[in-house]
Amino acid sequence: TMSILKVDTINEKTSGNGVAIPGHIVQVVNYSGTTQATVSGNNTYVNGAPDGTHTITPKFSNSKILYRFYAGGLVQNTNDIGLRLKRDSTIVFANDRHGFCNLPSNWAPISWSFQAVDTPNTTSQITYTMEVKATQGYVRINDSNGTANTYYVTIEEIAQ
Repeated sequence: TMSILKVDTINEKTSGNGVAIPGHIVQVVNYSGTTQATVSGNNTYVNGAPDGTHTITPKFSNSKILYRFYAGGLVQNTNDIGLRLKRDSTIVFANDRHGFCNLPSNWAPISWSFQAVDTPNTTSQITYTMEVKATQGYVRINDSNGTANTYYVTIEEIAQ
């Protein structure tokens, strides 16, 4: 026979042990910024959100981390636009052809939005960096023309 446990509140018995329910969000951190990043086409990855670092300290070593990034931008005259996410020095996600543009004199819009799932296997603070590169030409993240635009980052720890 199967038992059913019905409760209104779950309290941690021993302080600091935490309560982890698989699939549930343990914590959420969010960041935003208005700094514009301009990347010249030299095929080198640079920080796409240069006005801050995006950190989280997992409460459980087996948690999954869901990272979401959103920003608008522009691209001009570049064959390939790369995008990647790094956790400290480890590449978590990479897309070597996130975008493409062969307009030599006109800018085209591009969305820098993406998400990635990571399993860092730690309870130490980790830092995520969203990086972009262009093979030639230029790309801009959070491009503004007078009024500053805003990028958004959401990092969630999900219990397993």
